[in-house]
Amino acid sequence: MWAARRPARRSAVQGAREARAIAICAAALGAPLLLPRLFLQFPCPGLATRRSVYPSARMAHTATASSGGKEKLRKYFFGDIYQQGKYEPLHPELFENQAENLKRWLSPAFLAAATSGDFKEVLREESPGVFSFEIFKPEFCDMLLEEVSHAQQTAREVLDRPNGMNRYGLVLNQLGLEPLITMLQQEYLMPLMASLYRTESDGCEDHHCFIVRYKAGEDVGLDMHEDDSDITLNACLGKEFTGATLTFCGLVTDEKHRKMQYTYAHEKGRAVIHLGRHRHGADDIESGERINFILWSTSEKYRASEAYKLHRLRSSAADPPDPICLSYTHDRDYTKYRPKLSKAEALSRGVMLEAVERRLDMYQRPVLDLSRPIEEINSVPSVCLFLEGLPPYRQHQLFQNLMEMAKEVHASVDTAEGQVPPIIFFVALQPSGAVPQVRALGGVTSSPALVILDVDGEKKYRFNSEDFDTAVMQSFVTSFREGKLQAEPISSEAPEPAKQTQPPEAQSLSSGTPGSQSPAEARGSGCTLL
Repeated sequence: MWAARRPARRSAVQGAREARAIAICAAALGAPLLLPRLFLQFPCPGLATRRSVYPSARMAHTATASSGGKEKLRKYFFGDIYQQGKYEPLHPELFENQAENLKRWLSPAFLAAATSGDFKEVLREESPGVFSFEIFKPEFCDMLLEEVSHAQQTAREVLDRPNGMNRYGLVLNQLGLEPLITMLQQEYLMPLMASLYRTESDGCEDHHCFIVRYKAGEDVGLDMHEDDSDITLNACLGKEFTGATLTFCGLVTDEKHRKMQYTYAHEKGRAVIHLGRHRHGADDIESGERINFILWSTSEKYRASEAYKLHRLRSSAADPPDPICLSYTHDRDYTKYRPKLSKAEALSRGVMLEAVERRLDMYQRPVLDLSRPIEEINSVPSVCLFLEGLPPYRQHQLFQNLMEMAKEVHASVDTAEGQVPPIIFFVALQPSGAVPQVRALGGVTSSPALVILDVDGEKKYRFNSEDFDTAVMQSFVTSFREGKLQAEPISSEAPEPAKQTQPPEAQSLSSGTPGSQSPAEARGSGCTLL
């Protein structure tokens, strides 16, 4: 989403010299409207960023089998050290003549099912949305384990870690096995994925395939998470081990996503398949060593669909959660139900400590309950406009005034000065999310209302006029930027419920200026240039 992909902050001079356009990331009602360094942002409430366990992938144009040889942008690309001549394989048959060899390595029952398209006899439904089946023959598991061990001994310095959580393992695509994995995905797994997850599998062409390893003294388990995939296949290669089960909770779009659903016990050669948004975690290994083959499949077509946008919505969690379903990385109430992990424990379970530290720092700020993880309102003076309870036509009118003011502020930047203080606009259209907290800080009790908050400076600046005309609001903001306003201390008491002022005579929404846009019309995830 926008917060995860927003461009790096530009300097004030760069921002002023670039094209004078204001980008609005369209949103529904009740979210902050941000203008950091004159870049206007209107994020969507309730749309949390996908919590990726995947590090920054190197993007590249590569040809895919299903694209007719045409180049396309790949999400996951690590290069190919075998093709680059940087790796001498132990088992060359893994890298050559994949079409014939793969048939020899697949389970006969799965091979027959993939050929016929009837998977009923080979599938075992472990729990709703989670299925398992025998996929690899034992001899293939052993051969791949030997190849992985050989690669780690001879090419360790050029191999990347498998993802942002697992520290031990490697990327099979990078090793040179991408042609083999692509054939497995397209020829054999696609019919299965289409029968189980028709929407998510539509157009699945990209993949990230890697090996993970769990053993005492290394990664012993994996924190609860969701995958940066549309569909995940997880096959056990061995070795001998006890423990190391896989616990499933709910889909993150379900309010019960922190409720225990099922614990899956790995079997050599057997794969479990599930949606990437299905919350799961690897339980601690008790003895031995477990090594697994993971295939993340993604569909560019699905990710461009309305269904994908809906599937990225995060549901409120039903309380209380089952402790086993809590994520130390992602759930801020983890320590309410479970003991805090030591640094060593966290690292051994794939916890992204940097993300945890950022989250803890964010929730120590005065404004906590933001619908998106945005921190600027705590550190940058913010122009806060409260419109809750007003009729839609009035919200529309004031929204348009705000847009005009933003453009005027943008156009008035003096590039000669070289320094332009960043400005954030926080627009409250519904009494939800961070709105009650921002109201409390500003001591605001009416609607419409306007106040400038300087949270770090513990100051606020009141707008005392009842005229919310564009020019009047612009004059207020300009006076603030020029240091002409009288500051008051930020209120620490909760405000009374908002009181709606008497609106003027009703007007038609259709009376807006050409190209005007109401808050409701601004919904969506794209950006519009004004």
